Amino acid sequence: MSIRCDVVVMGTGAAGLMAARSAAQAGADVWVISKMPHRAPNCTTAAYGDITWSTDETAEELAAQVIETGGCLSNQKLVEAFAEDIPARLADLRAMGVEFDEPRVLADGMPGAVRWSYRGKDSGLAMTDLMQAQAEQAGAKFMWEKVATRALVENGRVAGLAFLCLKTGELSVLEAPAIIVATGGGACMYRRTDNPPGATGDGIAMAYEAGAELVDIECVSFGFPQGRVDDALHAPEAPCEDLLEIGHAHYFLGGIRIDEQGASSIPGLFAAGESTGGVFGAARLGGSAVGECLVFGHRAGVAAAQYAAQATLTTDPDTARAEEDLATLMAGDADPYELADRLRAITWRYMGTVKTSDTLGQALSELAALDEDLPHMGAAGGQQLRTAVEVRSMRTLAELVARASLIREETRGCYWRTDFPEPDSATQLRNTIVRKEEGGPALSTEPPVMTRITSPREVRIGAGCFNYIERDA
Repeated sequence: MSIRCDVVVMGTGAAGLMAARSAAQAGADVWVISKMPHRAPNCTTAAYGDITWSTDETAEELAAQVIETGGCLSNQKLVEAFAEDIPARLADLRAMGVEFDEPRVLADGMPGAVRWSYRGKDSGLAMTDLMQAQAEQAGAKFMWEKVATRALVENGRVAGLAFLCLKTGELSVLEAPAIIVATGGGACMYRRTDNPPGATGDGIAMAYEAGAELVDIECVSFGFPQGRVDDALHAPEAPCEDLLEIGHAHYFLGGIRIDEQGASSIPGLFAAGESTGGVFGAARLGGSAVGECLVFGHRAGVAAAQYAAQATLTTDPDTARAEEDLATLMAGDADPYELADRLRAITWRYMGTVKTSDTLGQALSELAALDEDLPHMGAAGGQQLRTAVEVRSMRTLAELVARASLIREETRGCYWRTDFPEPDSATQLRNTIVRKEEGGPALSTEPPVMTRITSPREVRIGAGCFNYIERDA
């Protein structure tokens, strides 16, 4: 099966739904694809409910809070866009019918957070239902239980997306000049995580394989008892056995490198939400994740629609590699579930909250050993087929996180190195850039884009999400 359209959106959390709605409202023919069943939990529906709240008057302070909390690793142009757009995106949600409690602020003249007026498990589902309805009203079409396998790129530009139907195993193509990756982060590649199933970094890995640059992919946020952070940073050895049984992977702060309109380094490939890097640096404020999804989902949707309107779609994109993917995923007899468990054990033990150059090297060694079995995976369909695709994505992402972690020799925000337990702004205040080359991943560093704050006042170190910095009156 082959479908032609203008824009393909991958993911149905807040970022994907906002992107689909905005692209469709901008006149694009939009298809949205999700590997999960309709209304399955995702990181938006499972969120606590806080969304960054700000006004035009507090935008400058919000930007400063985001930059300082992230240890000055943020691309400050992205942060400015985030802070400027929050009021308008919250107004969009209210117009859709989303109900909010009264905003909570730290003090007069400060930004804060607002919570949707829904309670209980998956309370965010009420919001995403309204967002999906608005996207459908604008003309976006949805496909469920279809797992993307490869971004099709020809002559350096996006040509479409190959995907598998999890019920039939059939390979199909969405021919489109623009793709928006909104698949979230990869916290489920760790043995311990608070993310719903499916957060396996598929979109990040796919973008990398297509040639897109990643930024600060090593910066992963872990939920962890604050009182044990010092223990983790000064563990006498790593891995420290007692620390392996506490905490969990929570949020990917790094990801696909984008500009202010959500465009990646590949023409036609856009991204939004947790799939991206550059907004938060090494740590983020509580409530900012959904806010980022709304802001950059909208921006990516509009930009993708505008790009598609001017682009010339390649006729009959080459699907040979996608067909090869399918044959590989279904031909062997190695159990994808077992391989997923082995991979998650490696990442949690050697690349989690307690890591050193030695443990990261061990992770790379054991991931390489895993490669002996990956070509022999066999999937009959359904959940097993989805897991096989996820294992491949997680394997790619795990290596990139490990290699980027070896480059960052410091502790900053939620990024911790036991062998480098202190911040080093003199030598390490740089973004880590990863790109695919013929011989494998190529890593480099460069200074962050700084437009207003050029050095952190004090580098914050901690777990999970951070509270706003209290300012002197």
